Amino acid sequence: MTVLTSQKSPAIFSDYLKNKLLLPDNPDTDSRISFHTDISLFSFGDTVICAPFLYGFLSESLPHTAVIAGERPFSPYPHDVLYNAALVGKTLFCNVKYTSSAVISEAEKRGIKTVNVKQGYAKCCTVPVTGNALITCDVSIKKAAEKEGMDVLSVSNTGVLLDGFESGFIGGASLCLDHKIVFTGDIFNSHDAQRIIDFIGLHGKTVSYFRNYPLMDIGSPAVVS
Repeated sequence: MTVLTSQKSPAIFSDYLKNKLLLPDNPDTDSRISFHTDISLFSFGDTVICAPFLYGFLSESLPHTAVIAGERPFSPYPHDVLYNAALVGKTLFCNVKYTSSAVISEAEKRGIKTVNVKQGYAKCCTVPVTGNALITCDVSIKKAAEKEGMDVLSVSNTGVLLDGFESGFIGGASLCLDHKIVFTGDIFNSHDAQRIIDFIGLHGKTVSYFRNYPLMDIGSPAVVS
């Protein structure tokens, strides 16, 4: 298992990861988010769909993972959300109009249901906890997930930092790794920290975080098998 994350990830978070691949910035997107993983690729675990500029790098770096070049994301929004879809179990939440056709096609091949939501940055806004439970800061995702019968914790983005913006997104500051949810900094910077910890525990997982470090939105690191 390898974690795909930005070369600009906080050192405390990056050092925590045993196996990682640090990704270059996307040259076609806003510099404030060009380093975000979920701007440039989507992972199904054994298959990665990515922006064309990453294809050669990922193919060489991940010889045992299928890599597919999709469309080119570029700024401004919504042209930068091609890969920003949230996979929760066998359900893919995304704004279908702007999501890469390669992602949607691959989901269909795998028997994954695609659910349309208004939010373009669906992955940024979502912390998948289990195949039937998630945390989100977005109302449209909350309503769609509840309609699918999922357990949903609604939270704010208070305390999540992203340079150049009023705040970042909670999903972009987290990673689902094995039986734990890892946050990029101190989850207690969030006003919803205890609710988040309790919800994750309710679903049989633990929480890892880095005390007294900023909780940074780094664009939802991805995992490949």
